Amino acid sequence: MALSRCVIAWVMFAGIAFEGSTFAAHPLQTEDSGTQGAGNVELENGLSWLSVAGSKLFSYQPQISYGVSPTFDLIVQPSWLILRDEGSPSVQGWGDTNLDAKWRYFGEAPLSFAIRAGVRLATNQDGLGLRHGNVSTHAVLVATFDAAPFTVHGNLGLTQIPSGTGERTRAGRAAGALMWAASERLTLTVDGGAVSNPDPARSSWPGTLLVGAIYTIRPGLDVDIGYQSSVRTDLTARQWLLGVTYRFAP
Repeated sequence: MALSRCVIAWVMFAGIAFEGSTFAAHPLQTEDSGTQGAGNVELENGLSWLSVAGSKLFSYQPQISYGVSPTFDLIVQPSWLILRDEGSPSVQGWGDTNLDAKWRYFGEAPLSFAIRAGVRLATNQDGLGLRHGNVSTHAVLVATFDAAPFTVHGNLGLTQIPSGTGERTRAGRAAGALMWAASERLTLTVDGGAVSNPDPARSSWPGTLLVGAIYTIRPGLDVDIGYQSSVRTDLTARQWLLGVTYRFAP
C-alpha cells in the first residue's frame, strides 16, 4: 500500500482528483465566481480516470450546489474511488466528503470576486483519504473577468490537513483558466495550476495543465470532457475527465 498512499497524498495536494475538482465547473480545476441564484440547484457528475506510476485511480464525484441567495451557495461533494496497483488487489469504496460554502462578494461587469471555503471529512473506506477522526480545511479566493467571447478565472487557495501524516500540513495553490465561447453551445478551455510540494522538505511546486471542452445540449444541461497532465513532478500523472451537469429549480 506504500505506492497507493503516495498516489492518494499526491492527488489530494496537486488537485488531480480531490481538492482540485472541488474548486471548479467540470472539467476545470480553477473555480469561477458564479453562483446558482436563490432556490436553484446544480448537480455536477464528475468522472475521472487517473494514471500515476503504474497505479490507476477512478473517481466519481457528484457535486450538489444549492443557491441560498443570489450570491451564496451551499455545496456537498462526496466521492467514490477505485484504486488499482500493479500486482495488488484493487481497493474501492467511499472517499472523503467536501462540505463548502461559496460567496460572491463583488460583481460589477466585467469583473467579479468570490470566496469558497469548507472542510473535507474523513468518510472514506480502506484508507482512501484522510485518517478517520481527522478534518481538512480549505479556502480559495476567486477572480473572474468576463469579456465575451473570452472569460478568465484566477484562484489563490490554501489547504490545511492534520499533522502526523508525514506530508506538508499547509499547502498553497494557484490556478488559472482561459475559456473561449467558440459558439452558442461549445466552450473550449485551457486550465493550469500549481501547489506546494506535499514533501515538506522540498520547496518545488508541482503543477497540472488541462485542456477541455464543454457542450451545452440544452439550457441547463451540459456535457464536458478534459485531459490533464502533470507538470514539474517526480510522478508523471495523466488524467481523463468526463462530466454531465444539470441545473434546475425544484
